Amino acid sequence: MTDYRLPSVMSAAPLLSINDLTVAFDDFVAVSGVSFDVHEGQTLAVVGESGSGKSVTALSIMRLVELGTRAKITRGEILFRTPGGQTIDLVTEPEPSMRQIRGNQISMIFQEPLTSLNPVYTVGNQVAEAVMLHQDVGKAEAQARALEMFELVRIPEAKRRLKEYPHQMSGGMRQRVMIAMALSCDPTVLIADEPTTALDVTIQAQILALMRDLQSETNAAVIIITHDMGVVAEVADDVVVMNRSKVVEQGSVYDVFEKPAEPYTKALLASVPQLGSMAGTTEPSRFDLVGEQ
Repeated sequence: MTDYRLPSVMSAAPLLSINDLTVAFDDFVAVSGVSFDVHEGQTLAVVGESGSGKSVTALSIMRLVELGTRAKITRGEILFRTPGGQTIDLVTEPEPSMRQIRGNQISMIFQEPLTSLNPVYTVGNQVAEAVMLHQDVGKAEAQARALEMFELVRIPEAKRRLKEYPHQMSGGMRQRVMIAMALSCDPTVLIADEPTTALDVTIQAQILALMRDLQSETNAAVIIITHDMGVVAEVADDVVVMNRSKVVEQGSVYDVFEKPAEPYTKALLASVPQLGSMAGTTEPSRFDLVGEQ
C-alpha cells in the first residue's frame, strides 16, 4: 500500500493520524487504504469528485459512518491525540467515549445547515444544548456561551438572533450558526464537509474568510472536504486528492497546484474556470477523460 504522506516539517506530533483506513458498505469499498496526518493549526483540504470517498472519510473520523448504515471500518486506524496528551484509536474507541468526543474535541460542520438544525427549536437553544451536553454547565452559562459564539462568528444583532428559528435565517446566517455550534466547545479538530456548497459566491467568500479568522484565533486543526479547487487555493495549507476511494496525490497546496503529478489532479485543476478562457469560442471545449488510475 502506497503512503502518499510527506515528511512533516512540523515539530509537534499530529493531532490526527489516519493510517490505511478502509471503509466498506457490504461488498462495496468506499474508502481504500487512505492515510494522512493533520497538525495543530493546519488546514488540510480533501478534494475529489462526488463519490470519491471524501465525505465517508470525514464521517469515519467521527465514527458516524457506522450509525444507521451498513458501513463498516474494515481496516486501519484513526489515531487522535486528546487535549490531555493521550493518543487513542477512534476506530476501536467504545461508543460512549465517542459521544464525549463528537462535538466536543472533534466537531463537524455539515454541508446543508437547514437539514442539520432542528426546525422546532431556536438556534440559540440548539447551540446552548450542545454546550450543556459536553461542558457540564447550567442553562444560563450555556446561553451566555451561545451568545458569545454568535458574536464570534459575526452574526449581526446576536442577542436577538438567538431567539430565531432556522427558517427565519438566511443560508449564510444558518451556516454561521453551524460554525458557532461546532466551535462552542473549543474542539481541537474541526471537520467542514463542503461548508459553502449551498451558498452563493459572495456569502461563500465571507464564510471562508470567517473560517480562516476563527482558525487563527483557536489554532484548531481543520479538515475541509470539497470538490472546489478554488476553495482549496483560498484556505488550505496542504491537500489530499482522492479518486475512486483512494488517495492519488498529496502535498502542499503550492506543490499540487504548480506541479501536479497525477492526471486526475491535472483534470481537477483544469476544471476551474479561467477568465478569458472562452475568448473567441462559442461553446466550452470538451475535457479529456481521465483513464483508470
